[in-house]
Amino acid sequence: MYEQLIAVESIPPLPATAATLLAMAADPDVEIDALALVIERDPPLNARLLGIANSAFYAPRQPVMTAKDAIIRVLGLNMVRNMAFGMALTGGLSTTACPRFDLTRYWVMALGTADLASGLTRASKLDALPDPDTAYLVGLLHNLGELLMVYLWPHEMDEVLKRTLAKLDTPMEQHELDLLGMDHWQAGAFLARHWQLPSIVGDSIAALGPAADPSQQTPLVEVLVATRRWLFAVMAGRSDLLRIDGVDETYCDYRSGSFMERYDALKVLARSMG
Repeated sequence: MYEQLIAVESIPPLPATAATLLAMAADPDVEIDALALVIERDPPLNARLLGIANSAFYAPRQPVMTAKDAIIRVLGLNMVRNMAFGMALTGGLSTTACPRFDLTRYWVMALGTADLASGLTRASKLDALPDPDTAYLVGLLHNLGELLMVYLWPHEMDEVLKRTLAKLDTPMEQHELDLLGMDHWQAGAFLARHWQLPSIVGDSIAALGPAADPSQQTPLVEVLVATRRWLFAVMAGRSDLLRIDGVDETYCDYRSGSFMERYDALKVLARSMG
């Protein structure tokens, strides 16, 4: 179905740096020096990573000058690997031709979901959840379909966003279906599978859409749904309670409170990503 709507030749190939990082993601014995070298060979990626590591959101005690420093002193190997992979992956999907698309908002949702999903997964008592690093990666990439649709159909997506703002009672996905015949969840799952990302990425993205089979609602997807709902409330200026099945309410309150203390810093960081 989606092959009829998306011309595969119009999708950028998986960037070389992302392909290397994807191979590293499958290697449990990857070394810090090897990862740092891959990142430093891609100057724009290296600059963005150093900007993140030095941001107020992560608040390092001393300036971070190298990718290796970012790994050892601030972010850790797995987070740097996942974060660098996510940035390398999305770098070729330009959104400049769609004036109404808010790239800062996109990154607030991507980075915020990744940060919260990772922490909440670590604290969960549910056995069916993946490890926190996998939850971080899926959270970081979960809204990838928005970038693909804006990249492929900037004018149509500009109209989608216009209609979404004018009709707040109609979800964005419905406007996408009306104008383009698919929504950004379907597009994101398609892209994840086209780029041969880990299957949990595409499967989780597909399960987030309104047309998803309820049987696809894994514990990770439930965490992502709850996290997204809470983040939308935060961005709208509300103070909803964050609640996740299998996670102690006290920890949820602690985690959401800690996040709110860094929320302004996250917005600054997201703005720099755009």
